[in-house]
Amino acid sequence: MAANTYPEYEALQVEVREDGVVIATLDRPERLNSFDGPMRYSIRELVKRVRDDDAARVLVFTGAGRGFCSGADLGAEDQRTWPSGPTEPRFAWTAELLELSKPTIAAINGVAAGGGLGLALLCDIRICSSDARLIPIWLKRAIHPDDLITWTLPRQVGYSRALRWLYLADDIPLDEAEQTGLVHQVVPPDQVLGEALVLAARLAAGPTAHFGLAKQAVLRAVQGTPWDSVLLETWGAEKVAGLADSVEGRQAFREKREPRFLGR
Repeated sequence: MAANTYPEYEALQVEVREDGVVIATLDRPERLNSFDGPMRYSIRELVKRVRDDDAARVLVFTGAGRGFCSGADLGAEDQRTWPSGPTEPRFAWTAELLELSKPTIAAINGVAAGGGLGLALLCDIRICSSDARLIPIWLKRAIHPDDLITWTLPRQVGYSRALRWLYLADDIPLDEAEQTGLVHQVVPPDQVLGEALVLAARLAAGPTAHFGLAKQAVLRAVQGTPWDSVLLETWGAEKVAGLADSVEGRQAFREKREPRFLGR
């Protein structure tokens, strides 16, 4: 599938760069980019498109205007929930994004509340504006936490801290978010997307297939035993042994030059 075959999406602006970086901008700025039906459907379709597009090497999420995503729009005219098949749970899309076999980055340019925070935590790396607000707001509204936050949050910051943040549903202090690894970098507001794209460009130049296998191994290790990881690392090493980027990586080392990876 060629990168230039991306369709137009509702409530989501998509830019596909020549280096393989796909930028998805949540585009309901008048509602702080809160989720309505069209946006939910667009995000899931985009994740599938990036998954199947060999030319797509990194996915970056950000928001239009002054917000990243303020969660569900409870007053939206179109209240469709996340799309799901007849035999899958409503939030199956979260596993698809979490396990996407390509690097993902959240450029958190403003408020990330409820499902917006959940979306950010599904990404591998988070660059955060110093003006952003991170709000796990579910229980303040008597809504059960969703968007896989009950899996991602404790694995990022620990069991007790995750429960304290969920119980209180207050703004998470950005200094604490950075110290705990919830976000990886806090930068001035005008630098958020730029910093994310610098990182994305570097990752896009890397061995994409290898990144995907490393990501899979790390995700499985979160729940598995050391022996599980030994087996998965062995399988991954055998799987990539003959790939073009594996050959190029060894050749570049022997020739004492930077490798030129093709992403396969």
